[in-house]
Amino acid sequence: MMTWQAIDTVLLDMDGTLLDLKYDNQVWGTLLPQAYAAHRSIPLSQAQEQLHAHMHSVLGSMSFYRFDYWRDFTGLDMVHLHQQATALIDYLPGAKAFLRQLAKAKKRTLVVTNADRQSLQVKEPVLGLESRVDAVISSHDYGAPKEEQTFWQALQKDVDFDPQRTLFIDDTPRVLAAAQEFGIAHLLAVAKPDSQRAHRDVQGWQSFDHYEQLMVNLL
Repeated sequence: MMTWQAIDTVLLDMDGTLLDLKYDNQVWGTLLPQAYAAHRSIPLSQAQEQLHAHMHSVLGSMSFYRFDYWRDFTGLDMVHLHQQATALIDYLPGAKAFLRQLAKAKKRTLVVTNADRQSLQVKEPVLGLESRVDAVISSHDYGAPKEEQTFWQALQKDVDFDPQRTLFIDDTPRVLAAAQEFGIAHLLAVAKPDSQRAHRDVQGWQSFDHYEQLMVNLL
């Protein structure tokens, strides 16, 4: 599937790409509405409606991904909320083997995520992700989400990669579109970011179902 001889650097999203999105979906889709409803003393359906509307209004912005923003909006401790579901934190099938193969093939491998550092601090003790890649970079380090060209410009200045010899994998079409606009030549979408849900509409992007598909000819 991949022409690995043409790739030096691999950029990987975290949630829904390396990690099973079932964890984040449980936190944001179930635990947060329940806690918000209890905190505001409102029906669960009303809490879901309010949260969904506000999430839609800030989608793709830095605020959408910032724990402190949602703490201020909801009045809830977002770190504590995420810690309640840590048993669900896990890699997608084949992701750890893929990271091992990339290391053996001497491909520079960077995690580039919109998750903020508080989210990373919750997940790292479970995953040991930092020891499996060359670096874990949060868009919060640059003050711009991956949806914006400012992020990609700051990333290239920071780690000095050649877009024409870079593979970027993500589960969000709008982020893939931003990477394509920047000039990254090799782009892949994750078709099933949540192992417990159906395949996602990847809006025409080349996609894969399992990391085994990417490991052909990697070594």
